[in-house]
Amino acid sequence: MRLFLATLLISFCATISAQTPNYDDLVFDEDEIAGPFKPASKTFATIKSKKGAGGMQKVPEVDAIKTAEISEIVLVFTETTEDAYDKREDNNRERWENLMAVYPELFQFSTSYKNVCQCVMGGDAEPLKSSQGFYIYYKVAAPKVAAATTPVKEEVKEVANTNNSASNKEAKESKKEEIKKEETVKAVKEEKKEEKKEIKEEKKTVVKAKEEEKEEDLSNETTDAPKVTSTIEVAAKKKPGFTKPKKSKDPKACRPPFYGTGDEDLHNFFLTNITLSKKQRRQIKGDISILKLSLNFDGSIKKAMVNGANPALNEMVTVAVKSMDSWNPAVKAGTTVKSEVKISLKYDKAAKGIKPLEIAITPRPNPKCTKCLSDAEIFGD
Repeated sequence: MRLFLATLLISFCATISAQTPNYDDLVFDEDEIAGPFKPASKTFATIKSKKGAGGMQKVPEVDAIKTAEISEIVLVFTETTEDAYDKREDNNRERWENLMAVYPELFQFSTSYKNVCQCVMGGDAEPLKSSQGFYIYYKVAAPKVAAATTPVKEEVKEVANTNNSASNKEAKESKKEEIKKEETVKAVKEEKKEEKKEIKEEKKTVVKAKEEEKEEDLSNETTDAPKVTSTIEVAAKKKPGFTKPKKSKDPKACRPPFYGTGDEDLHNFFLTNITLSKKQRRQIKGDISILKLSLNFDGSIKKAMVNGANPALNEMVTVAVKSMDSWNPAVKAGTTVKSEVKISLKYDKAAKGIKPLEIAITPRPNPKCTKCLSDAEIFGD
C-alpha cells in the first residue's frame, strides 16, 4: 500500500511540474514589422496580453482550446519610441509569464513561440492596439465518422432519405464554394490596395530625396528641408556556424556579443566600408542612422534593420552591412544565446567617416559580464 501511494504521489508531482512552464526554458523567434500584424491562419484564438504581475483574465475562446494541440503562440506588441525598445526584454517576460500563470496547458512539447514587434518609430500607437496580444494557433481535430444507422425496412423511405441527404450535401458544398470564391476575391482586392499604397509611399520618398539633393547642390550647404524616415530590411551575409548552442565548462561564463575583437574592430568596419565624398559629407552632416542587428546563437546575422531620417545615410549603412561577417555570440550561464544589438551611427569629423556613437544590447549584460572574452577563454577552443 505504501509503495502504491508513493508511486501515485510521484506521478502527480511529475504531472504538475510538466504543466508549469518556465520562461527561461522557451526559445523565441523574433520579427519586426512596420505596420499592423495580420494573422496567417484562421485556426487560432486570441487574448490580450498584460504587463506587470498578477496574471490575466481568462476568456471563453481560449478556455475552449486548452485540450487542443497548440502548434504556435505569437506575441504581438507595439513600439513607437526608443524607450520602449530598451524595455522590450522585461516587458515581454512579464507578458509571457502572465499567460503561463493562467494557461499553462497551452505550453506543450511541440509548441513554438514568437515575438512580433509592430515597430513604427515616431508613429501613432493607437491604430496598432487592436492587433496587439497573443495569437494561439491550434490544430483542429478531424471530424468523427458517424456510426452506421440501421436500415429502414421500407425501400421507398430509404430511397427518399438518400436523395434528400445527397441534395443537402450538394447544396452545402455549393455554398462553401461560393463563400471561398468571395473570400478569395476580397483577399486579392486587399492585396492590390496595399501594393498601390506601398508604391505611392515609395514614389513620395524618392521625390523628396531628389528635391533635397537639388537644394544642396545649389547652396553647397545643408538645408532645413523636411526629413524623411525610412526603414530598410537587410539580408546580411551569414557565415556557417554551429548548429546548436555552444556550452562552456564553466556554467557561470558570460559575455556580451561583439564584432571582431571588440569596439575598435567595429569602428574600423564602418570606416573601411563606408567611403564619403565631400558632397556626401554635406548630405549626411548632423544626421543619425540606427542599425538594429538580430544575432543567432552562433553569432550569424539573422536580420538587420536600418532606420533614420536621412535616406542617403541609410543607404550607405545598408550596403556596408551586407558585407559584415558573423559576430562573436553572447554567452549567458555558460551557453551561447540569441541577442539584439542597436548601434547609433553618425559622421565623425575627426575620424572623417561614419562612426558608432552608442551601442545597446538586448538582453542587457550583467555588470560582471562586460568583457569581450574570446572563444578560447570561454570554451577553450
